[in-house]
Amino acid sequence: MKIKVNKNILWCDLFTKRLAELGVKDVCISAGSRSTPLTLSFNMNKSFSVYRFVDERSSAFFALGLAKKSKSPVAIVTTSGTAVAELYPAIIEAFYQRIPLIVCTADRPKFLLGSGANQTINQNNIYKNHIRLFIDAGLPDVKRLQSIYLIANKSFNVCKYENPGPVHINFPFEKPFEPDAFTDIVDESELKIFDKKEPINLKKKESKINFQNLANKLKDKKGLILVGSNGYEKDFPKLLKNFSQQFNFPIYVDGASSLRLGKLLIGNLIDNFTAIVRSKSFQKYFDPEIILQFGSAPTSNVILEFFKNSKAEKILLNNFGDYFDPSQTSKKILSINPNKFCSEIILTGIKSESKDWLNNFISMNKIAASFKNKIIERADFPFEGRVITETIFNLPNKANLFISNSLPIRDFDFFVSNSKKDISLFTNRGASGIDGINSTAFGIAQKSKQPTYLIIGDLAFFHDLNGLYASLKYKIPLTIILINNNGGGIFESLPISKYDVYFKENFVMPLNLDFKNIVKSFGGKFIQIKNWNHFSKELKQTSKSKNLTVLEIKTDAKKSKLIRNDFWQVVIEQIDNYINEIKYQRD
Repeated sequence: MKIKVNKNILWCDLFTKRLAELGVKDVCISAGSRSTPLTLSFNMNKSFSVYRFVDERSSAFFALGLAKKSKSPVAIVTTSGTAVAELYPAIIEAFYQRIPLIVCTADRPKFLLGSGANQTINQNNIYKNHIRLFIDAGLPDVKRLQSIYLIANKSFNVCKYENPGPVHINFPFEKPFEPDAFTDIVDESELKIFDKKEPINLKKKESKINFQNLANKLKDKKGLILVGSNGYEKDFPKLLKNFSQQFNFPIYVDGASSLRLGKLLIGNLIDNFTAIVRSKSFQKYFDPEIILQFGSAPTSNVILEFFKNSKAEKILLNNFGDYFDPSQTSKKILSINPNKFCSEIILTGIKSESKDWLNNFISMNKIAASFKNKIIERADFPFEGRVITETIFNLPNKANLFISNSLPIRDFDFFVSNSKKDISLFTNRGASGIDGINSTAFGIAQKSKQPTYLIIGDLAFFHDLNGLYASLKYKIPLTIILINNNGGGIFESLPISKYDVYFKENFVMPLNLDFKNIVKSFGGKFIQIKNWNHFSKELKQTSKSKNLTVLEIKTDAKKSKLIRNDFWQVVIEQIDNYINEIKYQRD
């Protein structure tokens, strides 16, 4: 039977149908004429939850949040021209965190490029430095429908399994776009071949490892385990702890990783390493012989510097052999599933006998913890470090917590001790920008049944005010702890802070904004926090909120900097004393 079709719509229908079969459930769309066929196809397929955004940048970061929480590819649709460029910041972040996004950009036909045609730019592989796969779909053609089916397969397979991260498909279209504006006649029987739900071929290369030899190499070594922020499977904490105990290696978990929280790593977890490592004596007498780094590089500059200067043999371990080492001093990268690595090493039965190395780390960690707890307890409102610890203390179990970049993630790394609470932690630490933070957090909140919280500074909050619209439009509950130090407080810790003439206006860049009415205009509740008890009370009440709530805490970046410095100085002195005592006993 012959039927009339619009080739653009048919083309997109086959594409979206296949994505739905493969498991894509969410799509974020921004309005545009050229993207009409894609927009209609996604909307007409009831398998998708469709989120609509005016701002393409917010759309992409919201999609990033959805994909972070669901661990499943999310599609993004936009029209041609500068709209395509607006997606780029979120694509960069997804690239470095290996978050699966299927980016679908509409385009003019190639013959219009360079002709002055409206909304026509060169979109060919426009994200080429930060994309796992680029495909130009070509103009829709009823004689090659199989190709769009294969494009859907390839894009899903790459972004989800083969090489996780964002993929880009550029869709050129010629008018007409509307379903009832027919362009071709096809035989209906020819379309039935696309009803087959064919599986996709999943392949991933892993490094070949002689685990027996490696275990013998680790035995009786002075080792250190660093755990970065990249995602891990459910059983990893337990396996990691068993591995650590087998070889008596201390574990440092980066503040950007959920493994810092939860009870599974209590014991061998050195959660005050960012303070301990500042001691020159520690760096001299406790330089490991081997460092194993799981996942991405640490957040803290002092640990990055320690890693760089260490004479240890350094082994990077992650699923895809990514070179997460800014110091470029690592000689070995293993592409392997972290669970498999730990399991295979444990099964060798080889283990270290002496616990002196590990016990010294544990003792130093307790020293640092003691002084940290005193400083936190005595810190007057509103010390920025205590904002982080008070948040953790008052969050409900199973909550989602998004930590923004700049100072919040560093204070989390500095001051948060291992907690028995099971909290899912999220960051945008791929490229570590302050753009799109609100939108990403809303995406996470939308995809979760648990209460979601965001800790953010005033500049990052301001940078993505458009993102607040997601709460108003989709009734997404999110609690934002807004640390307002009226500018870029992180710059206070840099040498440029000495240059007062240029520093304030060019680096701190104070906003001098009253956020209250801005939040209310997006349907949110705004509360100015007055003291620690007030913060605790209001934070606990938000767990059942159905709307956006912003708890603003106005802080003084300079005073917070002084408290941090005092803490580190005390810990350095105490660690130096501890090490001198060890040396005295040995002598």
